[in-house]
Amino acid sequence: MKFVIFGEPQTGKTTFFQLLTGIGEKQKHLAMVHVPDPRLEAVGKVAGSKKKTPISLAFVDPPAREELNEMRGGDALLHVIRAEDPLSIIKEVEEEFVEKDLETVSGRLERLKKDYSRKKDREIEREIAFFEEVKSILEKGRSLRQEMDEVDYLRGLGLLSLKPIIHVINCDFEEVQRWGREMEKVSGRMRGAFALDARTELELINSSEEERRELMEEFGIAELRSEKFLAKAFQVLDLIVFYTPSEKETRAWEVRRGTSALEAAGKVHTDIARGFIRAEVASWEKFVEAGGWSGLKTSGELRLEGRDYTVQDGDVIYFRFNK
Repeated sequence: MKFVIFGEPQTGKTTFFQLLTGIGEKQKHLAMVHVPDPRLEAVGKVAGSKKKTPISLAFVDPPAREELNEMRGGDALLHVIRAEDPLSIIKEVEEEFVEKDLETVSGRLERLKKDYSRKKDREIEREIAFFEEVKSILEKGRSLRQEMDEVDYLRGLGLLSLKPIIHVINCDFEEVQRWGREMEKVSGRMRGAFALDARTELELINSSEEERRELMEEFGIAELRSEKFLAKAFQVLDLIVFYTPSEKETRAWEVRRGTSALEAAGKVHTDIARGFIRAEVASWEKFVEAGGWSGLKTSGELRLEGRDYTVQDGDVIYFRFNK
């Protein structure tokens, strides 16, 4: 999953990027960050795995000339704002997103109507009706993320107002709590806000453990907000995690809440989805308590689920499929 960071100059977006990716391997404007996961460690230990693979998230801090293209290609957006007047800035950005999406959708509609004039195809007719509805939403000034999920017709269009977004208020540490409460009003479906002092937290993270403790006591900082950011991102994006344990590898996978067993199988490998037979499922707690797959079978805690089963956060899954 790729997060694209954007914001006006002097908002601290690059400082925020450095803060988030301090544990990642930086490569120009891109860094991969492994998500710490105690559940993965516990499941992998019980499974006797030679390898444990956590979820990796990509964070991009694009230069200005590449910002729009990167935003269109990202899975989610992180909008960094200074605290002077964040509500009006957010409003302006959302209006700009809607305007750009309206241009994109209008262009798509125009091409579809030309195609339909040459060939009266029922599928094209359905697609035209769908995009007319999308256009109507945008013409009313509403963001698509509040109105609909991404569907096949919309994939590849890079619609900005459809993407999940977190507005990051970069403020002085004394104001973090106040802005955190104030910005709750912008939270909604696939949208949230997060306040922190990026510069101070980066200085603290780059300090020795002893210096950090002393500085946090001096500033009256009980905890680093940046350590809570990934949890916030998962909450806003409505992501859950499931695990595929084996002796060779235990791996964590992120999917949207509501994902079916068949869709989860496709996340692991398209061949597994194509030949799907069933999913053998248990909670990660039951897996650990039972001592692994054989213990689950003995205890009767292993469930057999079909393709329409809704994956739950923390599920361990073994997919049976025709090869």
